[in-house]
This record gives sequence, C-alpha cells and structure tokens, in this order.
Amino acid sequence: MSISIVILNFDRPNYIKNNIIPYLDKINLVDEIIISHGKEKTYFESKSKKVKNYKDWGENNEKYGLTLRFLNASKANNEAVIIMDDDIIPSKESIKILYEKFNLEKDRLYGLYGRDFDDNQKYNKENVFGYVPVVLTRCLITHRELTRYFLVKFRSIENEMIKNSKPYWNGEDILFSLLSIEKYGKLPQALDLKHHNRIINYLILEQGISTGENNHDIYRKNLSQYLTKKLNLEDKIRKETKVEKRKNQFNYFFFNSVLFYFFFIPFIIVSFYFFRYYYFKNGKITNNYDVKK
Repeated sequence: MSISIVILNFDRPNYIKNNIIPYLDKINLVDEIIISHGKEKTYFESKSKKVKNYKDWGENNEKYGLTLRFLNASKANNEAVIIMDDDIIPSKESIKILYEKFNLEKDRLYGLYGRDFDDNQKYNKENVFGYVPVVLTRCLITHRELTRYFLVKFRSIENEMIKNSKPYWNGEDILFSLLSIEKYGKLPQALDLKHHNRIINYLILEQGISTGENNHDIYRKNLSQYLTKKLNLEDKIRKETKVEKRKNQFNYFFFNSVLFYFFFIPFIIVSFYFFRYYYFKNGKITNNYDVKK
C-alpha cells in the first residue's frame, strides 16, 4: 500500500514545482501526487511520473472553492491520502509516522496543526496537540472514504455565511474534522511532527500567517460554533478534547522553517567565539597569576 498526496495550486506554482514535488518524488511510500490547479495562468506540468494534474479553474473552482481538495482526494488511487497546503513540506519521517498512525486507526484523522474550541465552541487558532476537534488541512492524513463522505454532506450544511466566505468555502477544514467525528465517533489527533514551512510567508504580509484578530478569525469562530451545533457535537467535544501541549502560532511556524537556522547558526558561532575569547583569555591570565604567586 502507498500514499496519495493532494495539493491545491493557486498562487505558489513555483514552490510546488521546484520544492514540494522533487522532495515527495524521492519518497517511495508516496506513489501519487494530485495537483488541483485553480488558475489557468499558474498551471504547470511536472516531469515526475507521480504527478496527476486536474485543471480546476473556471466552473470547478467556482462550484467547489476550497473543497476542491476533497473532490480530488476522493479520486485518489490509494485509501491513505495526505492533504497538504502548497507552502509546507512534511519530513520523510513525519510522512512515515502519519502513515503508521493511519494504519493503526483508519477511522481517525491525524494532522500536524491542531485547533481546539472555547466553552462556546468557538475556534482558537493556537496550535494544540492531542485529541482535538480540528486538525487543519495544512497537513493531515485521512481515509479516502471520508473525503467522499464530505462531498455527500457539505452542500446540506452550507449557509449564507459559507456562501459569502472568501475564498469560497473557507473553513472546509473545520467541517472536515467535525464530519470525521460524526462519522467515526473519534476526535482527530494532532501530532507535533517535523516539517518545513516556506520562508516567504514571513516576508510577504499577504501570504503570511495570521497574527491578530481580524475578519478571518471572527468568521472561523462563528463557523465552528455553527457547525458544532448543526452536527450536535457540543457535548462530545467538551468531554473528549484532551490537549497535551500548546505552541503559539508564531513559534510553531518559526521553528519549522529555515528562519530558525538563519538565527540559530549565527548565534552558535558568535557564542563559540565569545566563550573562546573570554574564557580562554581569562584562564591564561589566572594561570600566570598563580605561577607568580
């Protein structure tokens, strides 16, 4: 058995083509990489034999929005499907761990970015790990069957708030996790696993991670409250959520990006020369003093 990968391509084709695909192409466990292209002008071809392209711009993009990831995951060759964003690369070891977890419990979602709710079932964007109500589609592993279940259910749940969301069907990851709880009776598990985040997310504000309260945050809070009530999951989530640890948004992103090494390596070098100069210099002075004494 192998793994299928599903990625939405919209604004970062170069990173997918030049970074993500070459890395995944070397992992034997991955034998299918599905790329859903939401814009004609960012469409590309890959030399990798694992890549399968879907031209989803136009009618498909307007009809499905962000739920295109589930539409294409439902067509995967493998029952194990990793859904991931276009600016993250999970390590080979992390992919292996996700696959091992999947094979132990195929009726549970596993992901790298967990979220929990407050007492009013409103979404918190702090990174949490353990058994939680939501794992983000930033990087998660699921059974293909759950994506098909999502496609059967999501239209009946759609309301005006979702119809007017930007991009269309923003919050699809919240519903996907909640539907997994409804279907399987188990909360997703968020795992603190090694991965690499695209550095440019810090340098271009429009592409960066959210760092403050805004319309996006308010929307997701209201959405999680609506969906939890709609699916009658309030009591189950309150009783079964077990957060084992937390990491704030910036730190978790930072320590899994190359920025960490830009700061860490110079710090080690400077520290080495500092201690070498002052420690050994002071040591020699002390020894000379002791001899004269």
